[in-house]
Order: sequence, then structure tokens, then C-alpha cells
Amino acid sequence: MRDYAKKYSSTSGNRQKVAGRRTGGSDRERPFKIIGAIAVVAMLLGVVSSLWFGVALRDGLGRLGKGQQEKAELVAANMALAAEKDALLQQEKIEAAAGELGLYPPSAKQMRRP
Repeated sequence: MRDYAKKYSSTSGNRQKVAGRRTGGSDRERPFKIIGAIAVVAMLLGVVSSLWFGVALRDGLGRLGKGQQEKAELVAANMALAAEKDALLQQEKIEAAAGELGLYPPSAKQMRRP
């Protein structure tokens, strides 16, 4: 059983006075309070940075997916344009378009440069 005789001192009458801790805390407890406050602040910074990193990662993945979709669309458009270019560069198409414009091939006496 604990001996509480040292903590209490009798005064006049039936009242007792408690000789316990001060409300401000002792000098021995101050470093622990500072360390505790630093630990809480560090933990809060860790949680906030983790949340921020998660949001940034989600945003980056969204932009990456959108970029890949845009790239696929551009590749398909490029292939369609390349096929159209090949179709337009056929000799028969060029001769038909030149005939519609009233152009004709050079004669044998005319100089022809490639």
C-alpha cells in the first residue's frame, strides 16, 4: 500500500493541503513536452505530405492516360494522312488532275527535268 503521508500536510481544522505538482509542469518534464510537440508536428507533416503526394500521383496518372489516348489518336490520323498522300502521289491521279487543268506532257523536243 502506498504511503500518502508525504503528499498531504494537515492544516487547521479538517482541511488538508495537497503538495503535488504545479500546473505548469516541472523543468524535468519540459524536454519531453518539446519532443512530443516535435513528434506531433512531424507526424502531421508526414500525413499532409502523403495526402499531397497521393493527389499529385493521381493527377499525373490521369494526365499520362490522357496523353496516351491523344497519342493513339494522332498515330491513327498520321496513318490516314500517309495513306491519302500515297493515293494522291500515284502517276495516274496526277495525270488525270493535270488533264483537267489543261496541262499536257512535254514533247520530245522540250527539255524535261526530273
